[in-house]
Amino acid sequence: MNYTFTMNIFRRIIRICALYIKKRRLKKILRLYSNTKNDNGLSKTIISDGANVTINSKSKDLIEQVRKNIKVIVAQTNCDGNKLLGYIKASNTKVYTVMNANKLLKNIGEEEGLICEKQGFDALYLSFITLSGLKLKTEPMFVFEKKEPERYLVLYNFYKWYSMKSGLAGFEYKIQKKYNKYLKNIKNARMENLPLEDIIGLQEAIERDREATDFVLGYEKENEVSKKVSKKITQDGGANV
Repeated sequence: MNYTFTMNIFRRIIRICALYIKKRRLKKILRLYSNTKNDNGLSKTIISDGANVTINSKSKDLIEQVRKNIKVIVAQTNCDGNKLLGYIKASNTKVYTVMNANKLLKNIGEEEGLICEKQGFDALYLSFITLSGLKLKTEPMFVFEKKEPERYLVLYNFYKWYSMKSGLAGFEYKIQKKYNKYLKNIKNARMENLPLEDIIGLQEAIERDREATDFVLGYEKENEVSKKVSKKITQDGGANV
């Protein structure tokens, strides 16, 4: 077993573990909500002690359409990270490569991938490290450490970006700012005094993150099954597949 193969397996294990940890964190933060109801036209959310969510048909249809569209795009591009990034660039969303991106982005509570709208000092800092001028407000963008980031990292962030571009809720500046804070500090999260609008917005942000995570995990699983079937066919012509 050569070094490159071993490192690829190691990175894959780390990636899958990270996604499952994220799922557990999302489930945990959902439990912080209780006895909240909202109906804003696009989505109707009911949050209970069991963290059950009910959405109306309009929102449900959009979520499903997003998933189907991304599945088509991923199939067309073979989940090639560069092609997915090309799709993003063609839609006038900037993609930056920044050395030590994760370390630098940590200063504003972010990590490499999709960075939603920023304002004030955070926008100034972000525009500085991306060499895009000095701005007090930045549009959503992508920031990666490498010119060719790992494809599942791209896919996860692509899913969130496509959801945002499709008009799904949870990506608003105020909500994302609170979401980053609470997601990274679950034990210290205090929801009691948050206005209803913020609670519902955070619920939406959690759902968008969970949808992206579930899609990537699902694709990973399907891809592995497909590889095993292809290998079996190659080895014995498909017998006992």
